[in-house]
Formats: sequence, structure tokens, C-alpha cells
Amino acid sequence: MLMLLPLTLTVALGWTSAPLGRSFQTSNLHKRGSSSLCMSAEEDAMGLNELQTLLRNAALKEDFMEANRLSELLIYRMAGDHPPTTDAELKSRRLRMSWTGLGAAPWLVDRLDALNFTFPTTIQINSMEAVNAILGSTDEMLEKTTLEQRYEMNDKDMGIVVSGTTGSGKTISYLVPLLSTLSDSLFTRQRVRVGAEERLVGDKTDELISRVMAVTSPELRSTSRKQTRQGGIATGAAMSSLGTSGTDVKSPLALIVVPTRELGVQIAMLLYRLVGGSIKRTSTQMDSGKANMFKYKGPKGVKIGCVLDEDESNFGLKLQTDVAVTTPEFLGKLIADGDVDPSKLRVVVYDEADLALEETKPADLKALFEDDADERQYTRLTFLVGASVTESLGSLAVRSRVLPEGKSYIATATSFAQLNPSQALGLSDESNEALIKSSKSASASLKDLSVCMDPGLVHQRAIAPHNAGLLTLTRLLRQELKEYEEAVAAGSREDGIQRPRVVVFFPTEEEARAAIAPLRDAVWGDHKVCVLLPKTGVNPLQMMDDFKNNETSVMIATANSVRGLDFPALTSVYTLYLPMDDPREYVHLAGRVGRVGQMGSVQGAGGRVISILKGVEAEKMEGLAKELNFKFTDIAPIQEVVWTRTEDGEVDIENADVEKMRQLLEDTMNLMGDAVERTVDFDSIDRSQLDLDDDDEDDEDDSS
Repeated sequence: MLMLLPLTLTVALGWTSAPLGRSFQTSNLHKRGSSSLCMSAEEDAMGLNELQTLLRNAALKEDFMEANRLSELLIYRMAGDHPPTTDAELKSRRLRMSWTGLGAAPWLVDRLDALNFTFPTTIQINSMEAVNAILGSTDEMLEKTTLEQRYEMNDKDMGIVVSGTTGSGKTISYLVPLLSTLSDSLFTRQRVRVGAEERLVGDKTDELISRVMAVTSPELRSTSRKQTRQGGIATGAAMSSLGTSGTDVKSPLALIVVPTRELGVQIAMLLYRLVGGSIKRTSTQMDSGKANMFKYKGPKGVKIGCVLDEDESNFGLKLQTDVAVTTPEFLGKLIADGDVDPSKLRVVVYDEADLALEETKPADLKALFEDDADERQYTRLTFLVGASVTESLGSLAVRSRVLPEGKSYIATATSFAQLNPSQALGLSDESNEALIKSSKSASASLKDLSVCMDPGLVHQRAIAPHNAGLLTLTRLLRQELKEYEEAVAAGSREDGIQRPRVVVFFPTEEEARAAIAPLRDAVWGDHKVCVLLPKTGVNPLQMMDDFKNNETSVMIATANSVRGLDFPALTSVYTLYLPMDDPREYVHLAGRVGRVGQMGSVQGAGGRVISILKGVEAEKMEGLAKELNFKFTDIAPIQEVVWTRTEDGEVDIENADVEKMRQLLEDTMNLMGDAVERTVDFDSIDRSQLDLDDDDEDDEDDSS
């Protein structure tokens, strides 16, 4: 059971009930007497994710004056009702807006800059601040000691809940402290492995060079590579042998648990790049510039082991592994087989924690967390990460180990604070509300669920006529493409328009599968359609890879199948159902847009969530909007006009749009009806009521 933040602490931090982005008055920006900072009306209307996208774009363009202005604006957004009032205070806060000022490992700061993560997002800042607060880090300590050195001086386990909107940068928010915490150990493992190979081969120079290249190349081991294009991951060398280093460097130092294989692959790929790996899109293409692996200065040969499917589970983690990535399904076997030794884990992460922990067996949770802390060589840092937080994050049996008393913090996009162990946590981060309650319920309802949804999203509802959901969707897709083409023709600014890329959500994989053929035919020539269905679909990892690389522009999916996945340049999501049974589904399907790095809804046409609903279901959206604290507008289904009438009221056949008539007929035949697979029982048809053409009679007439 996760813990509630004490009321006194909430008041002390100055958290208010104002929506994020409206939590301070413009006049607050000038309390320190500065005239250099100004904020436009557009920026005032933006959510944090869109504002941080502007900061990232300014850095990419090397417009450092603008980047500095936006960075300062974010400082005031984070400060809420307590903005810095002196230049010294502003300078101190600005220092913490950088990876260096937060205490990230120096080599990792360089790598983050090379991968265009130059500025940390606000939730990444607060996650690092939470780690530093637990360790009692002062500015002087940040300058003179590494995070791992401060970590090793700590004598108790630590827990951090990272709770923020989808797309706010939560993955980096735990990978940076994870790698910074393990930095010295990873360098030590590199030296041990190289030394073992030197002792093994002696003076055989050629063999030594090849072996050293192998052990110093970052490695990602996963059979999932087979499902993506050839050369999907460049390891730089084949898997190295254990050499004579034995098990000293075999057991994982960190464990990341995720609810789906697809999310596990995405995290492993990002981690692989952070430790120097290069992603190959073709057999010859490699990362260039600062991201080139040869300019990497961090620990060499970091081994990432994935156990995300049955094949990987059968083999386990028998080779050297520094960081393991798995799902709850295979966690118990890894522990039982000794591939993951809980006593040697220094960092444990549960990403999409509410779902991942719900899927973890109680016995596996106990095996992972209820080891004897006195027998461990190191203390442990645990991250629980997600956009939706429920009491089902953990059982009471392991709560004290996951979130230890006095050493646990909550990090959101706007604040970080210590948890009170006598209560459970419930925060609505992006609405900036502190929900202080003491709930004994373990159900996934809003009484114990705190959702984080970007306030910059635009929510719309389209009430479709009976059995016309797919038809309404198709017309909206065509309209979105038409508006884009008209904007291009009119010479609109490049940063405000983007060719539509969308995800369409269905409640079940069966309904999603049934919609593939009619939707594909309806948008043929305008969009390429893919489908991501992990349970019943074909090659879901390839589908994910194609969509991420812009080889397809419309993805059909279910809410949980894409949970946590990051798709670049997405403009809209459409849902053909309303997830009233579990509001988290709406949070996560809506969270595919409005992410840091994507086009927003204020300066562009992105960040739109369109619900296409039947009449009865549409009535329930007001209740969902109230529970999740968002507003929506109604849009009318698009009506195709294929002909006009004369003054006499007759249809003007001569001036009718024949192409639109053909399209209307095809759409009506292919798209009208519910998205379910249909079968026809021909034996049940009463043939006596059918007017059949008698071919024999026609033949007789022709011959006469």
C-alpha cells in the first residue's frame, strides 16, 4: 500500500489547487526586479510538456538565449506560489536545472547531451532532487563527491515514487540516478573483465584485441531483436565469454520490472544508447556526431540482459549481466534459478508500477524485497514509477521494504517531498492538487488512484450515428489530412504543422483485429496502417519499430498494449470506446500525445484526444471528465456532400461529384456496423423468400 503525504508537509511545500500552468500570476515573474523574463499568452496556456518541448527545440537550434529564458520560466512554474525573490536564490535554482548541478555522473552528462537530452525535464529534476535529499547532499558534496560515493555512505534502504504525466520523461528520471549510482561499480566491472581476458590469452595479441573489444562493447541480449529489422542493435562484437572473471561480475546490479515486453524493449534500447550503444537503422547507418559510440566516455561493456518472453526465460541470465529487464511473469523464475540475486541488487525499478506490481505474485514480491538487509553488501534504492498510482502498488508485507520509513520520497513534475510512513500516497500531479486521504480500499478507483494527465491536451467527443463508429473515424482522419495539406499550401509555419500520425484505440484485441481490413481499405493511399496487438497480433515488435520510424502513420491498438510506449511526432489519438471500468486506461491512451518532444496543442495542432462514441456511451463521458478533471468539447461528425438540389428540389445529377458518390458507397458498405468479425450462416437463410434469377430460363430465351 502506497503512502499518503502528511497534510503539514503539503502546506509547507505550498502546493495549491490551481491547475499546473496557472499556479502563479505573471506578476510573480518580476518580484526580483528582473525585466529580462517575459511570458507570452501562448506560453501561459501551455502544459509543462509543451513548454519543455520548446526548451528542447531551442537547445537543438543552439538558441541559448531562448533556452535560458524558457529554463527560467520553468523555474517559476515549478516554484508555484514560492518563486525565487533574489538573484542568489534564482542562481541556486538555475544550477539545479542542469544535470551537472543535480549530481549526475560527468560521463553521463556528456552522453545525455549527445543524445539531445541536454536539459532535464522537471520530473527528472525532482527525481534527482529526491535522491539527493535522501542522501543529505549539500552543494559542496555535489561538487566534491559522486552520487555513488554518497550512496555508499547511506546505511538504509531508500524508496522513491516518481508520479507524473505520461510523456514527461519518467524513464530518464530513474535511468540517470540508476547509472550515476552504479557508475563506479560499472567502471570496476570493466577493469575486471578486461583483466580476466588478458590473463586468459596471455601474449596472443590478435585474440586479446578481439576479446577486449568484445568485453568493452555495450551489449543488449534479447531474442526480441529477431523480430525487428536486421541490424536493429549494434553490439560492436559477439557476446563475450565469462573468461576467468567468474561470477564476480555476473549478477545484475540493477533490475527493471515492466508490465509488457514492448515497454521492456523500449527501455532496454534507451539504456543501451545511454551506455554508449549505437542503433543501426540499416546495415551501414550508425549514430553520428556527438552520439557516435567512439566519443562515449562512460564505462565500457555494460551488459543489459532482457528476459521478456518464453525463449529468453528458458535461457535465463546465464551470461554476465549488469542491468536486467524483465516482466512480472518471469521474475519468480529468475530469482529461483539464481539469475537474479536480490541480495546483490543495488537498484530496483518498477515502471508502470501500478500495473506491474498488480501482476507480480505476492511470493515473488516477498522473495525480491524481504531479504535480510544486514546480509546485503549494499543498501538498495527502489523506484516506483507511473502516471497512475493506486494502493495496489504493493502489499503491506513488503511496503516497509519498498518505501522505508524516513528514507522515502515522492517526486512529481512540480515538487519532491518526504513520505510519511503512517499514511498512503495519493497525488494528482499535473492538476497540482494534494489529495490527502486515508483509504482502506484496495480497488483501482479514484478514491485511491491519483492520475497525472497533461493539462495541455485537447479532449473532444464525437457522437457517432448508430453503427457508424468506423465511418466517423475515417472521415475525421481524412479531414485531419485535408487540414494539414491546406495549411502547407497556405505556407503556414513549419513548427506549427505536421502530417497526421495517429493511434486508434479499441477496447479488445478482437475488435481491433476486425477493424484492420475495412480501415486499411478506407484510408488506402492516404495512410499506411499497422496493428500492435501483443497477445494475438503478428510480430508486434516489428509493428512498434515501423511506427516509431514513421514507416506507418496509423496504428490500431488497445490501451494496455501501448502503455508506456513513446511514439515520436504523434498528432492525435482516437478511441472508439470509453474505459469507465478502469479510468487509468483513458489516462494512458490519452498520454500517447502531448508528450515532451511532440507538437503541442497551443503552438501546433497536436495533443488531441478524440473519443468517438455511441449515444448511450457518450452520456458517460461527462462523468469520466469530472473524475479525471478534464474538459472536453463536442465535434459534429463530418457529413459528405456529394450532390446538390436544383431550385425545384430535384437532385442535380449532372453536377454531382461522382468520385465522392463512389467513396460514399464504398464507405457505407465497408465501414457501417460495429467493429466485430462477422460470419454468415448460409444454411439458416430462408431461400423461399429470395427472388433468384433462373439462368436456365435465360438460356432458353436466348436460344429461341
